[in-house]
Amino acid sequence: MQTQKWVNLGYLISAGLLFLFFSRLNGFIWAATRLPRFEEGPVTLDVAVAFLIAIALALWARMWNTANLFFNEVVVELSKVTWPLRKETVASSGIVALLVGIAALLLTLMDLIWGTMARGIFRF
Repeated sequence: MQTQKWVNLGYLISAGLLFLFFSRLNGFIWAATRLPRFEEGPVTLDVAVAFLIAIALALWARMWNTANLFFNEVVVELSKVTWPLRKETVASSGIVALLVGIAALLLTLMDLIWGTMARGIFRF
C-alpha cells in the first residue's frame, strides 16, 4: 500500500525523536544515580538503552493495528487536501500582517489613553 510507506516513515522519524528524548533522559538518570556507563565501548550503556527503548516503542506502535489503521487513514485524508498556491498564501499573509498592525496600533492607542487617564486619577 502506498500510504503504508508514509506511515512507516512517520514511525521511523518518531523513533529518532524518541531516541533523542530518551538519550537525554537516560543521560540525566545515569548522572543522577551514578550508574556505570561502561565508556570503553563504542556506545555508552545509557545511549544503548535509549536506542532499545525507542526501537521497541516504534515497533510496538507499528504492530498495533488500530494505530496503524488510523495513521493510514490520516495519510489518505492528507492526500485529499488542496494546498493554497503561492500567490494565495502571500496575499493571505499580507492581509494577516496588515490586520495585526492595525490591532497593534489600536491597542497602543488604548494603552496611551488608559495610561493618561490613570495618571490623571492617581495625581490627586
